Amino acid sequence: METKVTFIYDYQSIEIPEHYRTLTIPDIEPLVEAMCQELAAKQSSIELPEGQPHILTDEMVAREEIPGIETVEDYRLRLREALFESMADDLLHTILIKYVMPELVKRSTFEINDEEATRISQQRLESFEKEAMEEGLTLEEAVRREVGTGSHQMDEGMSRQYMLHVSRTGYLFEILAREYYSRQGKTFDLASYYGQVKSYADLSGRPEEEIRELLPVHEYMALAPARTLLDEMSGWLAPQITLKLAAEDQED
Repeated sequence: METKVTFIYDYQSIEIPEHYRTLTIPDIEPLVEAMCQELAAKQSSIELPEGQPHILTDEMVAREEIPGIETVEDYRLRLREALFESMADDLLHTILIKYVMPELVKRSTFEINDEEATRISQQRLESFEKEAMEEGLTLEEAVRREVGTGSHQMDEGMSRQYMLHVSRTGYLFEILAREYYSRQGKTFDLASYYGQVKSYADLSGRPEEEIRELLPVHEYMALAPARTLLDEMSGWLAPQITLKLAAEDQED
């Protein structure tokens, strides 16, 4: 028996907890300053004493020939916007992966081939552990980086069980996503694959051959429904979240 989903809960009925509704973006000014100094050091021909920072000037910025960017203030503003957007995307993705996705799986109904689900979860755990070792991390350290706050008390056994649970949830979500789009008549086939490759190539400026190497067709077929559903849920989630900068009493 193949694992399959028999009832798909409406993700838009999932209530987002209050503590997720207002998220604080860390102070980005130190990053902005560091990136400005990095550009100044790149553009400067003057050797400064160690520890003395280069000062970015409008002329240095202009030499970079960035469209729409002519002054240091322009450059700083673009950096702030890019950093804020990147951090906001990371926070939204965290809520999706750690709350919305598990809730959707938990509230839906499956017929599970437990042997198959256990085997795949174990394979994913082993892959996670192998990647951790390649980075010089123990399983506990890798899980701690993954989970963040509250994971410092997790020993190896707890870390292993946590990752098995995460892997099983991800596996069931992939099955759910395929069925979700199948019921809508949406297919992920070779035609949609080549369309996605072309889209990525156009956006990145890379050749399509390179994109196909980075995104093999078998990986696309397996993961595209889940990624598409995450994108869809992100569009639903984003308007519910208030984001503000830690360094400013300003909400976006």
